[in-house]
Amino acid sequence: MAIREFSPEGTPRAKIAFVGEVPSGAALGRFVDRKITCEPADANDPVTLDKLRDADYIAKLDAVIWTQDPKNLKALPRDLLEVGPRLLDHDVRVYVRLATDDQETAMPRQVIINQLRKGLLPTANLRPTEWQTVPESLRERENAFLLPCVYIIDTASSWADIAALVCDRPAGPSPKFGLQFGEAALLAQFGPDGHEERVMLLKRAFWNCSEIQLMLLDGGLSGAPVFRAYASLDAGLVQQGATGAYPHLYFAKIGPRKRIIDEYDQYCGHIFEYVPFYLGPRLRRDRCNLGSTQGILVGDFVEGAESLISCARGGRCGHAIANLFDKTLSGWRKQQRVDPARSLAAYLDKKWRVEGQSQLIALPPERTALVQGLHADIAIEPLKAIFDELGNTEPLVAPAHGDMHATNVLVRHGDAILIDFEKLEQHYPLTYDPASLEGGLLVEGFIEDLKTKRVTPEQLLSMISPLYEERALKTGHSTFCRPGDPTEWFFNAVNQIRALSWPAERVTGQYALTLALCLIRKGCNSHPALKEEEPNTLRAFAFFFGQQILRAIAPTTPTPSRGRKRRSRRAGNGH
Repeated sequence: MAIREFSPEGTPRAKIAFVGEVPSGAALGRFVDRKITCEPADANDPVTLDKLRDADYIAKLDAVIWTQDPKNLKALPRDLLEVGPRLLDHDVRVYVRLATDDQETAMPRQVIINQLRKGLLPTANLRPTEWQTVPESLRERENAFLLPCVYIIDTASSWADIAALVCDRPAGPSPKFGLQFGEAALLAQFGPDGHEERVMLLKRAFWNCSEIQLMLLDGGLSGAPVFRAYASLDAGLVQQGATGAYPHLYFAKIGPRKRIIDEYDQYCGHIFEYVPFYLGPRLRRDRCNLGSTQGILVGDFVEGAESLISCARGGRCGHAIANLFDKTLSGWRKQQRVDPARSLAAYLDKKWRVEGQSQLIALPPERTALVQGLHADIAIEPLKAIFDELGNTEPLVAPAHGDMHATNVLVRHGDAILIDFEKLEQHYPLTYDPASLEGGLLVEGFIEDLKTKRVTPEQLLSMISPLYEERALKTGHSTFCRPGDPTEWFFNAVNQIRALSWPAERVTGQYALTLALCLIRKGCNSHPALKEEEPNTLRAFAFFFGQQILRAIAPTTPTPSRGRKRRSRRAGNGH
């Protein structure tokens, strides 16, 4: 079994509050035997809502066990919605004992579940039909017990069962209320809504620290913000220098609870086991926490690294790209399999749509004129129709990063280090990550060249156009530029990515299709930061090349069936 240290002091917070029914006699002894202090200690001084609003009081609580009143079923959910978020934000577990009405109906449970769902409080021990009614954007892993949350206890559970359930899942250390840090960085990034919860998440994550300094990291347009966090441990935990404790450097990612949970699951299921420890950030699970609506991930910061963009522009990315495919991603790519049940187009259908919606992506208004000026098609429907027709082929699938743009790959001494696993997919076409990386190099790699007038947009478009001609995207083909051109680094990187990606094709042309989609999607990104002239121009170029690829390979005759494509491929060189 894993090495564990058991402290004679017991759990960090050893106090449980009972609201409503309070067990007595042998039932109460189940908690006392575990060195748990039970509230109320005096029957004449019950636990009230005022007490549960008091930060000092709830900071000492491990859990609240709330018993539903059979004579007033609606009182509990009303009270719970008022103080429940505050309890969860302080890492106080909330357990609800359902009442039994005279007719033994499901009414007591329905009253609680319906109100919790309306109040958007995270709830555990749901039945499958209840879990399905949770909005998808808030629906956590089925049968999960991700604390803190509101846990529903069935009427058949005895106090002995409840004592084991609660005491075996203790809360973490109390928040460090005296933690010093500048809240301005949080307010500037998130605004005032939810600020108190984010502050409490930091105080819980860095519970044994005296001070942290937060610095927002650049990069990333769709995920949760990430901070560089310099944390000074409390006196006595580390050797103190002349200026106090030397701070340890972490990354801290704060975002919606569901997103944080999903990324945490990705770390546990796919990163720890398959990505070498020195090629990915090390998550500090003891500092990761959840609140009522938000969560925080904390890990050791990758120091001494540069982005793949910087490395590539300096002509130093050859070894890093090879390392990315051969080492960093090898644990995933070796799991590849053919999926005969789902086509490439079906896997990537969501990439044609606005995230979380059924609506198709579209060019933002500030980019439309630029693309039209290049004499390109801007309608998404016909482009998707070409993709769907040609993409009706079996893909090779494996775990995929899902958001491998050039700033999510760091380079240190030639090693390629992956970060940000929020969009990791367990089964996804092998062509997607390299195509996304190539597209990222295009839209991020020439911003400074355009700003400094090293090249004009017209010159850049002309220089890189050969890479997106139909012949350049055929298996085994490399396209070169004139030595010394400002785009030479880009040609070298793209040729290497494509050479390492041809084996990811199950059917010839799948990489070109995937690349076209990635370029079109990047061209449709409407993030406010991309409205500046240079990023906007490069995104327009990406869309232009994406639609050009699809138009060039669009069939003029009916596309063969998926079965015929496979036989044709096996008759050839087979990659």
